[in-house]
Amino acid sequence: MGGRMWRAALAGALVAGLAACQTVRREPFTYAQLAAASPDIRMDFVGPGDRTRYLQALDGAVASTRDGHFDILALSGGGADGAFGAGVLVGWTEHGDRPQFEVVTGVSTGALMAPFAFIGQAGDAELAKTFTDGRSDRVMEARWLMSIYGPGVFRQRPLRDLIAASVTPDLLDQIAEGHRAGRRLFIATTSLDIQGQVIWDMGALAASDRPDRLALFIDLLTASASIPGVFPPVFIDLSRDGNVARELHADGRTTANFFVAPERMMLDPALLGDTPDGPPRRLWIGINGRPEARFEVASFSGVGVAGRGLDAMMKASTRMNLVAASQFAQRHDLALSVSMAPPGAGETSLGFERERMRALFEQGRAQAALGAAWRPYDGAADLR
Repeated sequence: MGGRMWRAALAGALVAGLAACQTVRREPFTYAQLAAASPDIRMDFVGPGDRTRYLQALDGAVASTRDGHFDILALSGGGADGAFGAGVLVGWTEHGDRPQFEVVTGVSTGALMAPFAFIGQAGDAELAKTFTDGRSDRVMEARWLMSIYGPGVFRQRPLRDLIAASVTPDLLDQIAEGHRAGRRLFIATTSLDIQGQVIWDMGALAASDRPDRLALFIDLLTASASIPGVFPPVFIDLSRDGNVARELHADGRTTANFFVAPERMMLDPALLGDTPDGPPRRLWIGINGRPEARFEVASFSGVGVAGRGLDAMMKASTRMNLVAASQFAQRHDLALSVSMAPPGAGETSLGFERERMRALFEQGRAQAALGAAWRPYDGAADLR
């Protein structure tokens, strides 16, 4: 985030944080109670069971390869700049060499894109509409004085409504079909209770017989895109074998702007196994925004310093994510390619104006249609 929109949002968040004297009372619970209530689709990797399930899921994904390559697509956060990434996916289809991804991961706006990327060309039309038809115009609906009585400068309902307009039972059925074939769709949220990354197996959720699968799918996407202080966090009700807990989740990029593997498993030697005779492996990372530092004479004000500092922190985190991804790719013999939004993006990631998003979408689509959106990752050259 950056620019005047970010500073205004941060100002409201700071005022709300200083002024708030009332909070929603929550029933306390221990981590043991949280773990007991957690369904298999939720993984925080504190206990050994999550590691085992994730390894089994990845093994199934490797075995599901049908086009001669094993492909992982990781989509980052970036707010309205996700319009560029959406355009890249659509233009990639037009170019004719977009793979079928065995694994798709998403964070924040990348989580909103991930379900459509997972189902392939069938998701392109809805993906384009989500980012270009103006439905995002109403996302930034201020809570004004109500922000004093709870977290978030902007209302959560318009964000959830935008997501619900695209996430349909038919979409979940298509995701479930891919999941049953062995492919995997994961998104990340940040649990404010454990202060850590939580990975959700969205394919398993879509393929489940849970009566609340659609509502929960929408809630999880909303949580992953709920920037702390800007949008209220989302309560996720967990239940298993009579154990219940109500966990509070916020923007996945609070802990990582994108992920190719869970944080606690990046160095796990068992991840992806040892298959020298298997198909070639490729890792595609779509950065919705630009992580390089940008010179600007900083405002010497409370809000200005805080906004500039948080922007610097997020960009530095993204750069470190890329370094870690590069090392991961080398360790697991993955050819790494990166796509980034054009210069100027990332300064107004809360700028959801229709014309701006359409322009970004068309830039991404045009680049990808020409085969120019992706390039091999070469470290510092991408971050100047």
